[in-house]
This record gives sequence, structure tokens and C-alpha cells, in this order.
Amino acid sequence: MTPPHSMRISASRRPRRARLGASLVAALSLVLSLGPVTRASAATPTAFSSESAHQIMATSLANALTLASCTSSTATKISGQAYSSVTNSALTTGQQTLVIGDAWTVVRVVNQVVYIKENLTAMQEQFGVSDPPAVNRWIAIPRTNSNFVRFNTYILLPSMLSEVTPAGALKTTAITTVDHVRVVGVTGKPNIHLGLASGTETVYVSLAAPHVPVEMVASDIVQGQRETFVITYSKWGTNYHITKPGPILPISSTKLPN
Repeated sequence: MTPPHSMRISASRRPRRARLGASLVAALSLVLSLGPVTRASAATPTAFSSESAHQIMATSLANALTLASCTSSTATKISGQAYSSVTNSALTTGQQTLVIGDAWTVVRVVNQVVYIKENLTAMQEQFGVSDPPAVNRWIAIPRTNSNFVRFNTYILLPSMLSEVTPAGALKTTAITTVDHVRVVGVTGKPNIHLGLASGTETVYVSLAAPHVPVEMVASDIVQGQRETFVITYSKWGTNYHITKPGPILPISSTKLPN
């Protein structure tokens, strides 16, 4: 929510459910493209905040991958509808709970299989059809299914990190405090995966090692009004116990499109 995992706004200004492909290779390539990475433990908070914006993001993403897990969450209103998303992301497993208005979906990724459970409203919006016997049941979506990519993206940690870095020319902010953590911000245009047409994005990175992202704030004009969306990052390095759910219903056994 990605998005799922975090918030993505489509051209119609609704949270975007379509997910684009992402991988560990893509995330590592992103880190490398931002420049050489210094050892986090060697940089004092003052020295770290003095580094270039690209270097700060490169260090932050590299350390995030090393810690191997994180919780990202957001809660806001979009076009008058309540929107919330909480995602526990690890390198090979993850789970997201997404609520948009009256619709809710839980997505779990285990052993390269996506499992979803959702209510009738979400099913109708996600698939364009509904299958009442499959509502509120775990549905297994294999990699060979056409729905796999859009549900899998932005759930695993490497994919989630691909939507963190601001785009365009980057600059740093003054040192500030976010959720009782001393941080430095990296500001640019919104990451393309957020689905915002314009506006700004700032990622706040902890000054203390391991210098991981603490919060991302993206702002844009939505339907003539400025909207600000906030995603928080916490529980870095947590050992999540995300397992295959059960009982499960293969999507091929439902009336949902394959």
C-alpha cells in the first residue's frame, strides 16, 4: 500500500493499489547510485549532518538494508476518506494492513507467495468483482498469477526502500527533532513511486548511528488544497515472525480474475 505499503496517490487522487515491480537488486542499485557509503559508526552526529544530501541518503539506505527489517506507517485523510497503512517489512517476508474508508486489506508475503485477506468492499475495489465465499479468508496468489506483482510491491524491505529517496536535486535541512530523535532532513521532489505529480518530499534521517530514516513528509496540491502526507519508520532490526497463514484458498478456486 505501497502504497498497500505507504501512500501512493493516482491521477484521480485516490490511493493507488497498482504496484510496480521492485527487487533487492534495484534497492542496492539505488544505494550505489547515490555515491560511496561511509561507515556509520565513524561519523559523529555533527560530522554526519555536514555530509552531502546524497551521501546521507546513501548511508541511510545501506544501513537500513543491513538492519534487514522495519515498520512503516501512515495515517491521514484523502478526499475525505480515512487512510491508514502499517507494514512490517523484512528482506524476504512482510505484512501490511491497509484501511481506506470502509475497505480493509491484509497482505502477507512468505516464500514468494502473496496471501491476502480483505472485506467485501476492498475486494470489489481491488478486483472489480466480488466473491462472497472468499471474503475474510486468506487467498493465496502465486508468482504465476497476474495479480502477484501489484500486491507484492512495497511490502518487502528492498521494495519499500525504493520509494523513500526524494527525487531531483537534493539538499539538507537544519538539524531538528522528530519523535524525540535528533535528525537531519534530505529534501527534494517526491519520489516517483509516491504517485504525487509535484510538490516536495523530505526524509528525516537520525543523526545517531545507524543513521536510518525516521520520517518522510511529502506535500502536494490535491484538488486545489495543499495536503501533507507523513510516513514514519520504526522498529529497525526487529525479528518479525511472519509465517504462512492458514487455512488458505487458492485464487484459482475463487471467482476473482486470474
